[in-house]
Amino acid sequence: MPHIDLMEGEEASLTHDDGTTYSISSELLIDAPPEKVWAVLTDFDKLSEWSPGMIKFEGEFRKDGPAKVTFLIGVGSHTQIFNHPLIHFDEGKMFGWSAPIPHMGMKDNHKYIVEPTDDGKTKFIQTDQFHGQGAHLIGGMLANGALSGYVAFNRALKKRVEEM
Repeated sequence: MPHIDLMEGEEASLTHDDGTTYSISSELLIDAPPEKVWAVLTDFDKLSEWSPGMIKFEGEFRKDGPAKVTFLIGVGSHTQIFNHPLIHFDEGKMFGWSAPIPHMGMKDNHKYIVEPTDDGKTKFIQTDQFHGQGAHLIGGMLANGALSGYVAFNRALKKRVEEM
């Protein structure tokens, strides 16, 4: 797992389940109700104003809806576009996709999850799995990089929501 200095209330993990699967999870608490977090997370017209990773979402935001998602990769302005059907979707609670990763012999299973806490705050969770024939070669490197990016995304979402 990459070295990440975690903030209070923040968690991040990377596991290697077997020879072909890497799983990552990152979560933190946001001092706002889930409805507000969901509204900011899914305001795709403003995503590029605050997100260091996912900067554009186009498509149909519904179960099995086709989605074209643009990510900022690495340092600078290199972008990568993925076409994913939204196979995970529960309005106000969760969305995500599973699709092949181009030229890597792997698929991902990425979820964004918004959960209420007993004290009116939100636990925001981001998970992903990288699996397939290419995982034994580059899955660990990809998972390490993704985990760092997910933690950065979560923190940016928290900042955006709490400053509103």
